[in-house]
Amino acid sequence: MKQWIQFFFSRSFIRTIFRLAFVWVLVLGSTWIFLHFYSRHGASQNVPEVHGTLLQEAEQALLAMGLEAVHLDSVYSRSGRAFEVIEQIPPAGSGIKSGRKVYLTTYRSTPPDEKLSVMEGQDLTIARIILANKGFVVEEREEPNIALVGRVIRLEDRRGRLLNPESRLPRGSRIRLISGTTTDEMVRIPNLKGLNLDSARRVLEHSKLSLGLVEYAESVEDASDSARATILNQHLKPRMNQRVPAGTELDLYLGLRGDSRELFPSQH
Repeated sequence: MKQWIQFFFSRSFIRTIFRLAFVWVLVLGSTWIFLHFYSRHGASQNVPEVHGTLLQEAEQALLAMGLEAVHLDSVYSRSGRAFEVIEQIPPAGSGIKSGRKVYLTTYRSTPPDEKLSVMEGQDLTIARIILANKGFVVEEREEPNIALVGRVIRLEDRRGRLLNPESRLPRGSRIRLISGTTTDEMVRIPNLKGLNLDSARRVLEHSKLSLGLVEYAESVEDASDSARATILNQHLKPRMNQRVPAGTELDLYLGLRGDSRELFPSQH
């Protein structure tokens, strides 16, 4: 114990303590000086106002003040000017040091694509809400359809092409939403035999009838076959004096050339 007490009060121990203290003062002083110059103490400036300018103009204005512009994000608006800055972080007037970043958000030049997510048979009110929330311009039309009264029959683009729930279109696109309704009108049944499905769909639309169940013969194995398939039979036969309510569904049976099996042999 006496030896330890003598060591603590010895000159060598005291010199060691002073040397360690000197090293720590040197390290801490060097670190403070480095941080002082690295942080550019007192070199802060106010962020300029770039809101409302185009992205390129904003970048040049920030660069002239020694700041770096970072294009953070872009949003779409039909009334917005493409590449116009609509938000900056930090905001104008904030104190910031040279070399720091300013994050910019602009309007985008093209609208983003959105999936339609509306299918046949969906409630009309819900379909309207879905399409409106996705930013589409909806044009509504009714067709006689006993099975789908107040529900979606189909969606079409501005050229009349059929759309499906997975179809993607830019926001702001015009879409035709066709829904079912009832009517007292009686119509004739057209003869669809020999037509392909697209042609039959157009004839049914013109005749104020609806497309019902579509069946294919066993010979139709893939998409290429289905594109070439024609109607072999329909469950309601065209008769001279027969009329049915507008909106009645017609079930169709399609196959390839050479197929002759009747799917609805006993129906009228």
